Amino acid sequence: MTEFLDTMPAAYARVFTTSEVLEHAQVVARRGAHLVHAEICFGPSGEHFCVVAEDRPGLLALVTDALLVHGLSIRNAKVYCRKRADGQAEAVDFFQLQHTMGDVGAGVGAAELSAFLQTLSELVAEDLLAASRPSAVPASSSPKTRVYFDLEALRRGESTLLVEAPDTEGLLNAISNALHAQNVHIRASEIRTEGGLAHDRFDLVSNDAQALTAVRLCDIQQAVHAALPKLLRR
Repeated sequence: MTEFLDTMPAAYARVFTTSEVLEHAQVVARRGAHLVHAEICFGPSGEHFCVVAEDRPGLLALVTDALLVHGLSIRNAKVYCRKRADGQAEAVDFFQLQHTMGDVGAGVGAAELSAFLQTLSELVAEDLLAASRPSAVPASSSPKTRVYFDLEALRRGESTLLVEAPDTEGLLNAISNALHAQNVHIRASEIRTEGGLAHDRFDLVSNDAQALTAVRLCDIQQAVHAALPKLLRR
C-alpha cells in the first residue's frame, strides 16, 4: 500500500482513508495488462467507480462517452495520475454516477459496470488504433471531431476545453455560442489550424463565479460536441 501511495499525488491521500487506499491499490493491481479496468468501491467516501487506464489525452471524454451509451452521467469525479515503476503514466479516476433518466437515486450495479467497462475498452482501443495511423489524412476522408477536457488542467483545478475538428467557416462562432448557452466565460483561448484541422483550446470559468462541477463539465462537453455536427453538415 505504501508503494502505491507514494506514486499518487499528495491530494489523493488527503481525500481517502487508509482502508480505501488499500482497496484502491488492489484494484489498480488487478488491472494487469488490460487496457482499462474498473471496479465499484465502497467506503467512508461513499460508493464510487474506480477506473484505471493508461493516462492519455481525451481519456475523460472517452469515459463520458461510454457512460452516455449506458444512460449514466457523472455526479462527482476525482481524477489522478500516477507514475508507475515502469515509467508509464496511469490514470486512477473515481466517479460517483447517476442515471440520466428514471430513478436518479438508484444505485449502479455490477452488470452496468461490466457493460460500461466493455464499451470504454472498445473506445480506448479504437482511439489507440487511430493514434497509431499515419498523421496524413486522405482528402476523401473526414478528420475525426473530438471535444474533451485537458486532464492535467483538471488536476490543477482549471477547466481547459480542447476541440479538434475540420476547419470550417463559423466553427469558432458555433463553439462560442454553445459555451455562452452553458453560462461559461472564455477566459483565454488559443486557436490553431493545421492541415485543415482546427486545434482550439479554451480556458473556461463559470459566469456565476462557481466552480465547474463534474456534471457541468460533462454538460459543456456534450453541448459543444452537439453543436459541431450541425455546423459541419451545412
